Amino acid sequence: MTPNRFEGKVAIVTGGSMGIGRAIALQLAREGAVVVACARRLPRLEELAREIESFGGSFTPVELDVGDLDSFASLIADTANRHGRLDLLVNNAPSVIGGMVLDQSIEDWRANFGVSVESVFIGVQAAMRVMIPQGSGSIVNISSVSSLRAGEAAGAYSAAKAAVNQFTMCAAMEAGPHNVRVNVVAPGAVETPGLDASVMKNDAMKKLIGDAIPMKRIGTAEEMAEAVCFLGSEDASFINGVILPVDGGKTPQLHVPDWELTLDNRDVG
Repeated sequence: MTPNRFEGKVAIVTGGSMGIGRAIALQLAREGAVVVACARRLPRLEELAREIESFGGSFTPVELDVGDLDSFASLIADTANRHGRLDLLVNNAPSVIGGMVLDQSIEDWRANFGVSVESVFIGVQAAMRVMIPQGSGSIVNISSVSSLRAGEAAGAYSAAKAAVNQFTMCAAMEAGPHNVRVNVVAPGAVETPGLDASVMKNDAMKKLIGDAIPMKRIGTAEEMAEAVCFLGSEDASFINGVILPVDGGKTPQLHVPDWELTLDNRDVG
């Protein structure tokens, strides 16, 4: 982490009350950014505000559901007007409604796309309207390795996150000539309250998931925040339109159990 990398910068983080979003907001504030974070759970944002204020950081909590697209666009415009600039937007707010293809309703399908795709479109559009005239800025959209690989009961979620990836690349092409960069961080398995509640419900399940990752562990929200802050900073000044998996090597892994068993038992000495 580079101290004061975001000194004098203004950042907005969606879904900032817990998990990855909270870690991103916290790190940005530690690195000197003026941070505005929105979420549906105001008490958790207020708790984060007290933590950031304890070390002298700048943080504004906003109770907002990014599914309210007009209010979300207004938040971005109002933040830029209030501070005179906008340097970073992190579209993190999640929506995960799983279900098998044969069972999932069209309402659940649309709910995945409503937050994961429509709010990202509105956020990117509103941020570009500020950043392009400004001549600088960075947008980081949070996708998922589920956008790159298939899994059961994840059709709607995976499709929505894949749409985020493609949209990000298109937006990057339009924004790049104006010195505005648009990138994706695609987390793998991460220790967060949301994933704990839905997937990693006990230590045995966590171990099973961790053991399936080449680095033999689950990631942390703080590690995702490091990746986001890197892409959002001038350290990544020539990186535009990338999809960065942060997954301990899971995405490129070719999983062939019998072959792995043979390798584990090979004569190495």
